[in-house]
Amino acid sequence: MRTKALLLVLAGALGLTAGAAFAQDYLPLTEASGVFPDGQRWQLTVPANWNGTVINDLDRIGGTSRANVLLPRGYAYTGTARHPDRGQHWDPRAESNNMVKVLDEFEARFGRPARVIQFGCSGGGSVAESVAEDHPDRFDGVIPMHGSSPVTLANQRLDLTFALKVLVDPNDQLKLIVGDAETAAAEKVWLSVLAAAQQTPQGRARMALAGVLAQYPAWGSNANPPSPMADPKNAAAVQAALLRVVVDGARIAITARPQWDNPAGFMSWNTGVDYRDYYHNADPNHKQIVRDMYILAGLHPERDVQVDLDRINAAPRLAGTNQSVNYWRARTHTGVIGVPMLHTHGIGDARTPAVNLLAYEDSVRKAGRSPLYRQAFINAPGHCTFNSAEMIGLVNTMMRRLDTGRWDSLDTPEAMNALGRASGLGEPRFTKPGNQVQWSLLNTLNRAFYPDSPGVPGGQ
Repeated sequence: MRTKALLLVLAGALGLTAGAAFAQDYLPLTEASGVFPDGQRWQLTVPANWNGTVINDLDRIGGTSRANVLLPRGYAYTGTARHPDRGQHWDPRAESNNMVKVLDEFEARFGRPARVIQFGCSGGGSVAESVAEDHPDRFDGVIPMHGSSPVTLANQRLDLTFALKVLVDPNDQLKLIVGDAETAAAEKVWLSVLAAAQQTPQGRARMALAGVLAQYPAWGSNANPPSPMADPKNAAAVQAALLRVVVDGARIAITARPQWDNPAGFMSWNTGVDYRDYYHNADPNHKQIVRDMYILAGLHPERDVQVDLDRINAAPRLAGTNQSVNYWRARTHTGVIGVPMLHTHGIGDARTPAVNLLAYEDSVRKAGRSPLYRQAFINAPGHCTFNSAEMIGLVNTMMRRLDTGRWDSLDTPEAMNALGRASGLGEPRFTKPGNQVQWSLLNTLNRAFYPDSPGVPGGQ
């Protein structure tokens, strides 16, 4: 049964940052919370100076830092916690539908808002994409950050771990498919094998090859704090940064694997894949790092790279099950968006590489919805490491887009940095892809997957 509670939060309940030291007219806060019948918790928070706009978020519960930015500026901040059964029976469409139920709860108490913007990062970013497709009648705009589609990302992670297993696991210690009870042990073995591989220049070169062919970034990490972009003039630092991405990427690929597979079985495959083609599609600057590392290892930068790609191609492949892929096919993104979308990603993300935006952009273009769609990139390492100035820059950009009905030049890094800087919350880092950030937006994403994509080659 759904539970409900209304309460007033007194002044001083929020620990405001220095940049938000303005009049306290947003207090008191009115809150309501409860639990949906499926077990997902929800929460509504409305400031006294509500401006009529709601920012909704999959990660509202626990999103204190985001609340500290939004509520003092007059935005109502609503949403949910992650579903308690998300690790076993993840259903992105159900999450999207629950975002509408949050609005139902809001309107029952506070009336219909003037605007609703869905904001979210990581899983919340994926939900924001779904909301733009599933519920354009209830939401006015969406800001997905670091979002992805399950099959696309899971297959990209498989490419990384498969190549690493072939190239640096001579004793066949590394598992590619793991269950819930096996992740801790598997992670320990993976970290041990990768640490051993880094003891030789040949191992380091081959680890770099695996990361680059899987289209991972050349810098960034999931550490706390994450590692920043290396000085491009320092070759050793550049190479070390790429290796850190490979280790972090492999680690999350293995430990997060069960979430993809639990609902319906193994949902990734590399049957029918030619890894020489995948390497051909990689960032040219990243391939140069690989060539340099092969030379340092005493290997030929062209011939031995091709030999190693042939080794990967010759290895026994993995086939997903048709049942599992079809489960996700019914829950993957379509690109048929009905509201403006400001799709955002940090460049140095070893967990969900920014190249994933390519597949979504392509699906939007195929659906004829490109006028609604824009991308923004942040020159930052890590996953969901955006700062408060960037959050306000994104929200204010979307608000202006809704005000004018046009993008014009609103989404340029210069314009968004100016909006974020004006908040007084610090320095935003919006940027363009290119050599200056050691990352390019590629022409082809190896693992793009759409609802009408072919079935699994050799699937069961």
